[in-house]
Amino acid sequence: QKSAVGVATSSSSLYSLARLVEDVKNYSGDGPRTIFVGGKGGVGKTTISSALAVSLASSYEDDLKVLVVSTDPAHSLGDALDEDLRTNSQGRPRTMTDPVTSGRLYACEVDAQAALEEFRTNLQAFDVD
Repeated sequence: QKSAVGVATSSSSLYSLARLVEDVKNYSGDGPRTIFVGGKGGVGKTTISSALAVSLASSYEDDLKVLVVSTDPAHSLGDALDEDLRTNSQGRPRTMTDPVTSGRLYACEVDAQAALEEFRTNLQAFDVD
């Protein structure tokens, strides 16, 4: 089974990020490229997501701007990137200014529960059941 960027979606076929990084870089479709990383707790979603984001954003030849977003209540994306993504961010992406990604990597941690509550509050304004 293949995804939109041509990478096999079977969990047994991807042994290295290098193949996925190359597929994303070589993707010829229009518009932004989107990758979702999911799985059970403790399988390495944050590790893979942050490593993939840094790999893509650190390529000077491709000059890709990369946004990595986490909805994990553990808020460990900031730990993986060695950046406090919660302080004064209000859920907005923060530009990583490290020398490796040179401002091409943006990251944020979204409080999914708070976002759901805000959505419900806004929905009430439309008097929708």
